[in-house]
Amino acid sequence: MNEFQDKYGPWALITGASAGIGEEFSRQLAEKGLNLVLTARRLDRLEKLAEELKAKHLIDIRCIKCDLSDMEFMSSIRNSVEDIEIGLLINNAGFGLGGSILDGDLNRQLAQLNVHCRANIILTHEFGNKMLERNKGGLIFTSSVMGFFAAPYSLPYASTKAHNLFFGEGLYYELKSRGIDSQALCPGMTKTEFHEAAGLSRIGGMHVTPVIKASLDKLGKKPVVVPGLWNKFLVLLIKYLPRRIVLFIWKRMAQKLRRDKI
Repeated sequence: MNEFQDKYGPWALITGASAGIGEEFSRQLAEKGLNLVLTARRLDRLEKLAEELKAKHLIDIRCIKCDLSDMEFMSSIRNSVEDIEIGLLINNAGFGLGGSILDGDLNRQLAQLNVHCRANIILTHEFGNKMLERNKGGLIFTSSVMGFFAAPYSLPYASTKAHNLFFGEGLYYELKSRGIDSQALCPGMTKTEFHEAAGLSRIGGMHVTPVIKASLDKLGKKPVVVPGLWNKFLVLLIKYLPRRIVLFIWKRMAQKLRRDKI
């Protein structure tokens, strides 16, 4: 057993594992020899990914069809993992919403809040307490560079990502001395299907592979990981430029990115 497996194994649970960042976490953790619990709404995609990774890496994988916006989502996960030890929790599931909050669909906004925030708190409480009993484990929260500022026309999304940024960073300092590593992963524009689903034009962006490699390489070493030099530069600008200038620039960019012309 390697050091990573000993610290964060034998099982990792990944939410939103059917595509994009969640799928890449699955691939790279499989390479490290961890068994996987994959959750998402699209069971067919999970099962296809599981077949591939089991054949290639000779690991065990469990797939759970689960909608984290459901108030009772935890029961299906709990029933499927009660006999195994989750050593690494990847709170990754999410989706994007754009436009003015007052023009958007309230139910979709509440669903996003449930998926990005409520579910992450429940999962962290469930598996984090078991990690404490073992004095080892890891937590990763997928945030975003948008978690660093109040983004006009993306406020529900940016606000939930700020929540994940604070959670991942704060828990690093709360739990490090108790054997648990926590991290907020803050990607910028990444080449996944996320932007099409959110109704945004994709302009450039990092490939997902180095994003996840940066996360896993820095787990336990840094509380906040911003992959890519350009994204690091953007975060510096957000931190040190006057906030009114940052928000004005983002507003203009958001108006151009939206296909439906805000």
